[in-house]
Amino acid sequence: MTPPRLSDIICGRARRGELAIGIYLIPGFPDWNTSQEALDLCVRHEVDFIEFPAVSDPRWSPRTGPMIARALRDAEPYSEAEATAWLLRAPVRVAVVYGSAWPSPATWSAPPPLRAGVSGYLFESDPPDLASYAVAAAEEGAVIIPAVDATAAGLSDGDRRIISRGGGFVYASLGPETGTRAASPADLRRKRVEVRSVRPDLPVCAAFGIDRPADVEELRGSGGCDGIIIGSAALAKLDEGMPAFSGWLKDIVTASR
Repeated sequence: MTPPRLSDIICGRARRGELAIGIYLIPGFPDWNTSQEALDLCVRHEVDFIEFPAVSDPRWSPRTGPMIARALRDAEPYSEAEATAWLLRAPVRVAVVYGSAWPSPATWSAPPPLRAGVSGYLFESDPPDLASYAVAAAEEGAVIIPAVDATAAGLSDGDRRIISRGGGFVYASLGPETGTRAASPADLRRKRVEVRSVRPDLPVCAAFGIDRPADVEELRGSGGCDGIIIGSAALAKLDEGMPAFSGWLKDIVTASR
């Protein structure tokens, strides 16, 4: 089965005046059963896509903030069969590629189920040969998702190359690490204009430091993005228990629509 097109899903929300939502979850965090319940709840609330980690060893860059780093370390182990069952619960999936999980375009060291049916790959650190990775992803019907820094003025030549070869959406980080926000709505609007000068067909999703419904409402009204991705805040609420996560998710979805 061909993975769904992320850009179509996100742009469909935008045409209705809504923000698309991506939620980052880690299978096995805070425990296996809770992570399954959380994924099922996201699907019931029509979260547009699920981000999940493709990781083969506990290595990540300084972009990964303390909440996500702790969750990656503390997640309960799972088998390939369990990973497959967990992933199949989410119809649209984006794999965040950490460390040596995909060390070269022809070599994939993370468990194979993490790759099956993925719509897009987002590298946690910048790969040296994005064009070859894009070709490898396209053979599976997936895309490499380009990432840009919304706090930086202008696009570098590297940014432009990544955006031109990527797909799905452009991931605009609002701060230096997950869970931290430094960019203003004006910064994000400027970055969206810059992205569209290279790829007018790609929607922009904002991430990092989006915690509360008020943050979502602000971004929805800013004109700076077409979607949002929440990781640290989602995992922190989930760590408090399913009642806290359930109430928080409902409010986030309401704010985005």
